[in-house]
Amino acid sequence: MILRLCIVLLSLAGLADALYFTLAYYGRIRKARWVPEILCAREGSSCLTVMRTPYAQVLGVPNSVLGIVYYLLLVVWIGFVPRHIIILGYVVRPSETLGLLLLGVSLCTVVLGFYLVYALRRLLHTHCPLCYAAHAINIALFVLLILVS
Repeated sequence: MILRLCIVLLSLAGLADALYFTLAYYGRIRKARWVPEILCAREGSSCLTVMRTPYAQVLGVPNSVLGIVYYLLLVVWIGFVPRHIIILGYVVRPSETLGLLLLGVSLCTVVLGFYLVYALRRLLHTHCPLCYAAHAINIALFVLLILVS
């Protein structure tokens, strides 16, 4: 139960990060005075610079939009998908099936995250605190999904 709660909390943190990046990517957050310095949606910031590179997209879709889908799926899986259903006398386990699929997706986010951190540091020569936070969340979620499976 504790592991599932941790997955929900980390997914919500990742969702907040992904929503922030999506809003910044589409220009809905700009030079706001209420945005703390540690956050990145300021003109000339490293995070906005990063979001304008080819590394910020997978097949033309912003990474943050894919993150929103991923984190929402995790929350739905934990909160709403039943562990088993009996259909015509057979036990069907949709939670296990979706859990394995999400574990595979989670592995992909971790592998992609390592590449993106490499790109940040070695190719773009910049830092992005919120990017690092998102990648750390994805690694923690991957470990938790392994433990829950």
